[in-house]
Amino acid sequence: MPRVGHGARTRVLALFSAAGQAGAFVGPLLGGLLLAVDFRTACLAGAAVFVLVLVGHAWLLPQHIPGRIRTRQRGGVRGLLRNRRCLARCCAYGSYLLAYNELYLILPDEVQRAAGSQAPLPWLFALSSLLVVFAQLPVTRWAGDRLDLRRSMATGLLLVAAGSAVVAAARPADWTGITGLLPDAGYVVLLTLGQMLVVPAARARVPDLADDGRIGLYTGALSSVSGLIVLIGSSAIGSLLDLGLPAAVPWLVLAAVPALTVALLPHRPERAERAEEADPA
Repeated sequence: MPRVGHGARTRVLALFSAAGQAGAFVGPLLGGLLLAVDFRTACLAGAAVFVLVLVGHAWLLPQHIPGRIRTRQRGGVRGLLRNRRCLARCCAYGSYLLAYNELYLILPDEVQRAAGSQAPLPWLFALSSLLVVFAQLPVTRWAGDRLDLRRSMATGLLLVAAGSAVVAAARPADWTGITGLLPDAGYVVLLTLGQMLVVPAARARVPDLADDGRIGLYTGALSSVSGLIVLIGSSAIGSLLDLGLPAAVPWLVLAAVPALTVALLPHRPERAERAEEADPA
């Protein structure tokens, strides 16, 4: 198995993330061109893409990997719920995803306030996508040479927290225009840099934490637990916005959540942790 934080696994996941962001950047551009034809054409083209992806998965993915023992279907969830290390990482990953989700919820309101419209918003989204497309693999190589998976994920979470803290610090000044958009751009850049560290590190660690033959279950848990955190957290952030509190408060909460979840990550070296998992006695 490749050394954690330095092997091919994180590079593959980084490439996956970069490809996804390339699609997020190119897709709306192509969709806009197709909308110039008509809405029906844009919808059919979008549906065709998903059909092609489905066919590709059905054709290319093997039904069973040679040499791998088939796993019994029952009993996996109980083992997952007892795996505190995995659940802790799911919660830490969920805190990042909560902050990332606000890119589409709370940031538009902030852009509207600063610019008087949401016209700059697509440019901020494009900035995030282009950063991932062009910087994800170099960032992953840099982190692989210097950080283990825990430090990579912790650094990413702190960058995510710093992005929200930048907006919180600038919000009392109530800047508008280009000056008012600078904290928003800083938020997007720091959030995206954090994403480039957190996502590959979190996903690369899942196979090491999963029971034999249950990588799919544990990968699904990473998404499901994170989704639940986003659901609850976004509702809470929305409630804060409706309470008439100082404008910086929701951003301070968004900064505090990922910063605090760094404490959930085990402090022991990854090598020692894996040795304990291999030999619980």
